[in-house]
Amino acid sequence: MNTAAFAGVAAYLLSMAVIAPEPVSLTVGVTTIVDVQQHYTIIDKIGTSYTGGPVLNLSEWEVNLEGVTDIQLAFNAEGVLDVATVKADKLHLEEVLSGLRSQLQIGTDESSHGFENITFLSGSTEVVVESHPMDTQFTVNYISADFKRARTDAQKQYA
Repeated sequence: MNTAAFAGVAAYLLSMAVIAPEPVSLTVGVTTIVDVQQHYTIIDKIGTSYTGGPVLNLSEWEVNLEGVTDIQLAFNAEGVLDVATVKADKLHLEEVLSGLRSQLQIGTDESSHGFENITFLSGSTEVVVESHPMDTQFTVNYISADFKRARTDAQKQYA
């Protein structure tokens, strides 16, 4: 893997945590389903979000970053991005964590014994990095406050 591709994944995942300058970034609370439909190929509608919109899977080849392996997006009933989940090859984990630590405040860090579970705060969006020591990939979840509330309410209802 070349250094440019390595840095590309970290920069891409960091740009998703803040409002990125690209014409069509994937930014929670900003990107709309229309933006995504116009610029990406949706390969699957997975279901319905806790906030009433569709959950979609994008083709990773369109993002065109070596190391990004899966992208799922959940929208609210108004068609605004509520959650973005990105999976990437674990060899990018330390670079991504370093970038997030340098740009965002840590909300919680429940990491231990090779498990990573760190929540960063970017305005009202939580950026959660999760990694299991036996996995070859890690996950970064970008979660809006509205989605988090709706998910908590749903969990209480079924508890």
